[in-house]
Amino acid sequence: MMPLINRLTLLFLIATSQTLYAAEWGEGYDPVDPPVATSVADGKVEVLEFFWYGCPHCYHMEPDLESWLKAKPENVEFVRVPAPLNSRWTAHAQFFYTAEILGLTEKLHTPLFAAIHDKKRKIYDKNALIDFAVEQGVDKEKFTEAWNSFGVYVKVQNAKKLGQRYQLDGVPAIAVNGKYLTSGSRAGSYSKMFEIVSQLVAGENVKPAQ
Repeated sequence: MMPLINRLTLLFLIATSQTLYAAEWGEGYDPVDPPVATSVADGKVEVLEFFWYGCPHCYHMEPDLESWLKAKPENVEFVRVPAPLNSRWTAHAQFFYTAEILGLTEKLHTPLFAAIHDKKRKIYDKNALIDFAVEQGVDKEKFTEAWNSFGVYVKVQNAKKLGQRYQLDGVPAIAVNGKYLTSGSRAGSYSKMFEIVSQLVAGENVKPAQ
């Protein structure tokens, strides 16, 4: 029988090797464990962007994101997810999904980012967000009705669940096909982060040998 000291040493070595393996697994991204089920069709690769309108890093990342989107592979299905990690973030998630349901994402998404970060406006609660939409030429009654709709509620709840499943601890973050999570802090820069996203997408495009 193995002496106690030898068994303890062996256990320590195993634990150490596992820790090192985890630390070295991937450079600039982490595996999602367990993987998160995606909602895309076969042959598609899902790429999610988790963001918050009040996050300056999310706003500053937008040009890099737009550049990447222009060159992304055709089979990538990109989805923005406004991470509702607290009550203030939840109001912004409701704004995003209200705009989405009404087909107003292009009209309202970038202007809200700019108003908060360039103009330093405090647009964080329901009333301020609805008033902002009205300033952009949106009908107040229609926007308010959509804001209070069950459809928007469901989308916000699903966004909350996604954040929990990805064990999200901050934004901006990019998830690839339910398997990997990267961010500017993990990668070192946004340009490097999108290089990593492209590499991960390419890996998902490789079909296993028959």
